[in-house]
Amino acid sequence: MDQLRRADQLLQWTEQQQLNNDQLQQAAGRYALQPATDLWLILANRVLLFAAVVLLSSALIFFIAHNWPLMHYFAKFALAGAALLTAGTVAFFSNVQSLLQRAALLAAALMSGALLALIGQTYQTGADIWQLFATWALLITPLVLLSGSRACYLLWFMLLELALGRYLHTQSDFFWLPASPVMILNLALANLLLLVFAEFALPRLRVKANQTLVWLAALLLIAPLTYGAAIGVWDSDYRPNLLAYLLIAAMATLWYLRRRRDVLVLALLTFSAISVATSMLAQLLEYTDEFFAMNLLALFVIGSSAGAVIWLKKLLQAPVETTV
Repeated sequence: MDQLRRADQLLQWTEQQQLNNDQLQQAAGRYALQPATDLWLILANRVLLFAAVVLLSSALIFFIAHNWPLMHYFAKFALAGAALLTAGTVAFFSNVQSLLQRAALLAAALMSGALLALIGQTYQTGADIWQLFATWALLITPLVLLSGSRACYLLWFMLLELALGRYLHTQSDFFWLPASPVMILNLALANLLLLVFAEFALPRLRVKANQTLVWLAALLLIAPLTYGAAIGVWDSDYRPNLLAYLLIAAMATLWYLRRRRDVLVLALLTFSAISVATSMLAQLLEYTDEFFAMNLLALFVIGSSAGAVIWLKKLLQAPVETTV
């Protein structure tokens, strides 16, 4: 896989105009710019292995659910427990950080959730859905840390977000959206911690190529921040959300522009800023002619979006001056 990383780096330098075509062709004589057949097979093996883990775990869960009235609860527990024990045994006897061990740990993490749901359904513990997700995430934390797998961390991130989202749902009647500015702010701050963890902790926990998790955490952070800030333009109760948005968005923009350039995160921040700025402009035009206000807002959105795309394209092609 190092060959692919070298090829990707060469192509990035070419896009950033740090290498011309002649230099790229000279480098291609030493480093292959296209993946060889064995690299495609490695990728296919990984995709098929983790797909098999997810599908087999799902098959077991649906088998128990479909045959729920026909199976004794001892049989249900034995089936789920045997699957969990098998996955744990395979992980224990596999080579450390091997592909097989990471797949087995992912299966064990999935089976842990199935076993928790089975216990809750059998004994009617009365726990809310958010408590199930929170307990599941807490229970598999050692497995996730041991695996160093992006798939396990993705599952862990999703469980944390589902637990938080379902908890807020118990306090709100409006779908998944929190009902108060404090709840929106708490959601954004929790996702900020998730982004900081993905950005700084994952590389130290032996998670390679953590960029996808960083993008997911950034999206989870920017969405509630933008929502609260757009309302804060109109409602004074949401002004702390607007202030938090301005502070966090400015810090994130400086970091991902100067310290570690990430064009996708910058694109999310840019279009988020356009959304908030549009809300501000609409508030200023609240008492003007409706036809004039709507056309001016449309022109602002179109013009700012076009300018953002041009700036992001130049940023993508520009050489990176400083990196961490």
